[in-house]
Amino acid sequence: MTLKTYRTKLREMLCEISPDEGDVIADMLLCEALKTERGYLLAHLDDETPRSIDPFISGAVFELSLGKPLQYVLGKCNFYGYEIEVGDGVFIPRSDTEIGVKAALGVLKDGDLFADICSGSGCIAKAIASEKPTVSGYALELSRKALPYTEKNLSDCRNVSVRRFDALDEDDYIDLASIIERPLDLVICNPPYIPTEDIKTLSPQVGFEPETALDGGEDGLRYYRIVTSLVPHILKKDGILIFEIGIGQCEDVSRILQDNGYSVAVLRDYGKIDRILLAKKY
Repeated sequence: MTLKTYRTKLREMLCEISPDEGDVIADMLLCEALKTERGYLLAHLDDETPRSIDPFISGAVFELSLGKPLQYVLGKCNFYGYEIEVGDGVFIPRSDTEIGVKAALGVLKDGDLFADICSGSGCIAKAIASEKPTVSGYALELSRKALPYTEKNLSDCRNVSVRRFDALDEDDYIDLASIIERPLDLVICNPPYIPTEDIKTLSPQVGFEPETALDGGEDGLRYYRIVTSLVPHILKKDGILIFEIGIGQCEDVSRILQDNGYSVAVLRDYGKIDRILLAKKY
């Protein structure tokens, strides 16, 4: 069977699972199975299909049919132009989070220190450290399942240290303050922000992701309250605090920040939704 025929059959199967993206997913799976780029695939559609790819393709289609996210099936995704490894137990990076990275890069100066709290895959710290190698920082993550991905994705970033850290535990802030050379210039945090009761209403695909990366407490605001109150242990007095927020949370999180002495700027994501809060002490 030629790749062209195999590709057509694969597309038909995947369009039943994902009508809007089946064609794109088919090519992504074929490229992964063949360890090649899409341009090569399209140029060799008349070649015979290697039978060796069948186990991977069959397994991938089965997992996708169960609702497993494509990123978990492939074991990777793209974030800010960088390949990020993901898997069970680590939150899949979203493209809208890139807005927070852009905000951080816009204010960080050479020699600055930063921390990425609730780092997960390490995608935010990876993008910041790679785009601005003159800064240094910390990727802080609590989950023992996620930490191996944090470490792996940041293994080539010598300007970032990975540290196990509980964003809700004051002792961890005090411990970090004792080892950093000086207070941080910037802290960025994409915390869990889904209200607990809303988690069960999310799409089946999101259900494959770790609940600890989603659950923001009863009203979804637990992390914003606690991080804002504890971050002065590690952030300099006129430092920058950047939060990613969920839909409809802008007013509440802005008020939390303002009550703690911050002025707040709001940035919208690619869908024109309030997504990033950039805060600085008065």
